[in-house]
Amino acid sequence: MPNAHVICGEGGTFLQLGWTTVSTFAPIERFPLAALAVARGTPFIDIRPVKDVTAFANLPRVARDGSVDADHSGAGQSVSLTTYIDMVEKLGARITNNPRPRQSA
Repeated sequence: MPNAHVICGEGGTFLQLGWTTVSTFAPIERFPLAALAVARGTPFIDIRPVKDVTAFANLPRVARDGSVDADHSGAGQSVSLTTYIDMVEKLGARITNNPRPRQSA
């Protein structure tokens, strides 16, 4: 599924699969469905280390169906999962099962 991912923050864990989101207030360790998805290779974004809450709140959302808005600035716009990961990683998030192509050094 395009842009499927798991995200964990102070508010709990969210498993986002296109148009469907399943969530819990528990951390990923207590959300078996999300933990299974990550174990099977679904990208996992851990935003718990992010300290700049304002910058995080102003990030665009991940596009549900894989499509993206031409102008991807602002919280109301949508971007691809890889673009979102680039943005949130700069804020300190940890990424597991990174879907971005590896770059050679």
